Amino acid sequence: MDNRVAIALFTFLGIGNEKRETQEERIMEGMINADLAAIPAVNMAILFGGAAALIIVTAIVIRKLGIRNIGPIKIEQRGQTTMWSMNEAAKDADDMCRRQMRQITSNMKTYVSNIFAEENTCTIARVAISSAIRIPLYESIANNHFTTELMPDNYAQYRSRIIEMLRDEYMSLAVASKSLSNLCSNDPMPPWEQVSGQLIGCIDLWLKRISREVMLNCEKKKMIYEKYLPDFEGAKDDYRVGIVKKCIEKNERYITVLKDRIGREAA
Repeated sequence: MDNRVAIALFTFLGIGNEKRETQEERIMEGMINADLAAIPAVNMAILFGGAAALIIVTAIVIRKLGIRNIGPIKIEQRGQTTMWSMNEAAKDADDMCRRQMRQITSNMKTYVSNIFAEENTCTIARVAISSAIRIPLYESIANNHFTTELMPDNYAQYRSRIIEMLRDEYMSLAVASKSLSNLCSNDPMPPWEQVSGQLIGCIDLWLKRISREVMLNCEKKKMIYEKYLPDFEGAKDDYRVGIVKKCIEKNERYITVLKDRIGREAA
């Protein structure tokens, strides 16, 4: 009996009505399988070859149209580009800050030279001392992360370390300066104990000026982060929004601490 006739008869009699859809699906599957089996091998090859060609053409069109830049991929690329621009701006601010620090250190030579002029130290020795005792300051600029060293938990230890390095440089130079005795009418260098208070005062002045420069840099970087934050918020990039907000909060904390120290030292 034909399958369709059987289904109609069962339906008319009310038998197996609830299984009609399943039976019809099986019949259709059988028809599809039969149809596929009946396709010659050459036609099957053409069919699959056409499908492969369609996939290749679609891929080429997608690449040509730049469709890979649409949707989540484009959002991520834009986020990476914005993050790179923000980090470069912050890096430029840090580089400018370090240039200013080096200039501050260079300017300290006048203060150091005046100390030894009052001690009637000869000119040759004054120049040598001024150069030598600034070495620890230059090294500190090159090697230290000031937003860490200038925080309350580290400041006292950092200051002591700078003074210790200064003392070591001074004592080494004092030994070497003995060879200048034939060039200077007085002793080339006074004892450390005689000038240490004034030199430490120079260190404190240097630290104050460095602290001010770091504070100004933190204010610049805070403005940079605030400038780029709306871009990430607009793109609903929660991950980068969190990073930028933490950077803003961190710099606000640095600014508060450094302003307080500079204000107390100025009073």
